Amino acid sequence: MTTPDFGRRGWLVARGVVPPGELPGLLRIFDRLIPEVAYPPRRDGVLREVTGAARRLPALATIAHDRRFAALAAEALGCTTLQLLQDSLLYKPAREGGAVAWHQDYTYVGFLTPPRVVSLRIALLPEDELSGCMRVVNGSHLWGPVGAVRALSESQVDSLEPSLSPERVAELEGARPLELEPGDVSIHHCLTLHSSGPNRADRPRKTIILRMFDGYCRLDRARLPAGAADHFPTDASGRLAASAFPRLVG
Repeated sequence: MTTPDFGRRGWLVARGVVPPGELPGLLRIFDRLIPEVAYPPRRDGVLREVTGAARRLPALATIAHDRRFAALAAEALGCTTLQLLQDSLLYKPAREGGAVAWHQDYTYVGFLTPPRVVSLRIALLPEDELSGCMRVVNGSHLWGPVGAVRALSESQVDSLEPSLSPERVAELEGARPLELEPGDVSIHHCLTLHSSGPNRADRPRKTIILRMFDGYCRLDRARLPAGAADHFPTDASGRLAASAFPRLVG
């Protein structure tokens, strides 16, 4: 069982998880990996993401393995075992940060079944609509998967809006912005439809993202590109091995 609010909405926000005294250290780690320099813009602005850095940077691994975050994710999913799938840093520079189209994370992590994966986001700076905060559609995780799984085969996020019915498209107008203060955490289900607007604020947006999954999920090798399965070792039951995907709970 998931927590009632998360089960109904497909997302939750936890305030003040990271105390103010810890934030400068997290920002130093972030800036080490994504310094504030000029990056080449995309068609709709600048968006920079670094994934998997915790494997080579112990300071980031400490954050990714922090039991405070794991406990929140496990409670949201209602699971007794939880593993880390991936860490990621997302950067939108001030005034020119790019948007992210409407999508489900499941499109890109759908090699795990059942779809019991969450993304936990740690805000390092204020996130609001002006700075391009995330927007979510309440209850959209109950719609099921939209479109095909394209795991590890895409270099950018494509909009799922063309795949939605007119009734579903109309629901996008009521999307909720998840405005966060530094140290706040949001969690959303891998089927929750979400997007974010461009950053037009005078400050950057810096977010640490931890993707975690119920340890009882199994790997569907047929949904991986050819040759990718070697990077996803499993046990005899087809579950991802804790040696490669650390167990955080259980």
